[in-house]
Amino acid sequence: MNNWKAWKQERNYQKLFWAGTVSGIGNRFTQVATLTLLYQITGSGFAIGILFAIRMAPFLLLAPIGGMLADRFSKRKVLIAVDMMRIPFALSPLFVQGPEHLWIVFISAFCLAAGEALYAPARMSSIPAIVKQDRLLYVNAIEQIMVGGVLVLGSSSGGVISYLFGLHVSFILDGISFLISALLLLKIRMPEMASSKLNGKHHKSGQLKTSSWKLIFGSSALIIFLIIELTMPLANGIDNVLMSVYALDVFQKGDLGVGFIYAFLGMGFVLSSFFSNLLKRKLITLIVIFITLEGVGHLILSIVPAFSYALLTVLFITFVGGISNICLSTLIMKIVPKSKHGTFFGLTAMISNTALGISMGAAGFLLEVFDPRTLSFVVGITYIIFTILYCFLFIQVNLIKEKRDLVRKTG
Repeated sequence: MNNWKAWKQERNYQKLFWAGTVSGIGNRFTQVATLTLLYQITGSGFAIGILFAIRMAPFLLLAPIGGMLADRFSKRKVLIAVDMMRIPFALSPLFVQGPEHLWIVFISAFCLAAGEALYAPARMSSIPAIVKQDRLLYVNAIEQIMVGGVLVLGSSSGGVISYLFGLHVSFILDGISFLISALLLLKIRMPEMASSKLNGKHHKSGQLKTSSWKLIFGSSALIIFLIIELTMPLANGIDNVLMSVYALDVFQKGDLGVGFIYAFLGMGFVLSSFFSNLLKRKLITLIVIFITLEGVGHLILSIVPAFSYALLTVLFITFVGGISNICLSTLIMKIVPKSKHGTFFGLTAMISNTALGISMGAAGFLLEVFDPRTLSFVVGITYIIFTILYCFLFIQVNLIKEKRDLVRKTG
């Protein structure tokens, strides 16, 4: 078995993949165009900071709701409904003519982020619902191709399209991307989960909600996964900001340098997917090793003498990060009961995106205290400290027993 064989055999996943790719690239178009539009209207970095805060806020409340909806109702219908609801908000910036319409930009950004908060856990929980368990590792590897492809194509072509054809074209393409995504999702055949059949029966939603939270927080294994989803973004958020700073400040390569940085970031994720054949066993060990290597990558980045070496280091960082993502996602999908995938992924989306937002905000303050290379060194050490923590936690847990207990509790 390899990625290509798994791809050919999982026809439902193919549609989910293309739907995610199309809407993901559309999202990138809008992100680039919105930032440009906002700066044109206000000329204020403060307004851009507010925009980032607005984008993160919905995840705190709506991501768990999106996950519970995915467990309670048809995942396919949830995804389609969210895609269709996002179309008018993707198009609404077309009506912005001046500073008096600034509220449209912020409402559009909030509602699109709210849609993503509902969409992300529903999509993530759809993967183990339609993919056979022995192919999850390969499909999660293919997911890294999507992440990398969206990062490279969306960010680079979004800027080019806005420059050549105007910002309005990017907003229109984003609206079209959601429509195409919904049409692709319509063709997916997704089995109903037992939890969705509870709808209308003697189990009330409140009872389902309570049992889900009790199950999650009563499992040592799931708590460890939540700790990883909380701590990793605290470092990720800072290194996300650092990437642009290295291009603009450390090596003074301007916007072109930023473009190269993001291209190499994306290529690293894509390359990681081709090593799935080597990741069949000892997923916990691999998670720890590759997160450690991610930290080592940042230590190297803090001392590289030239921009070309920085690009190769960035490629290495996302390459090893992509492999740890593949292993962690596969492990979670195998341990968490299928009937609770939506709830769990909703909770992790809330935790990780909130932590990421806080971290990115803190990065601006930390760059006033530390120079970029020093901060990169600190981030690298932080990754390594996290892996020591994860090792200690995983040693305390018998995952086979935990999985057996979770299956027994969910029937």
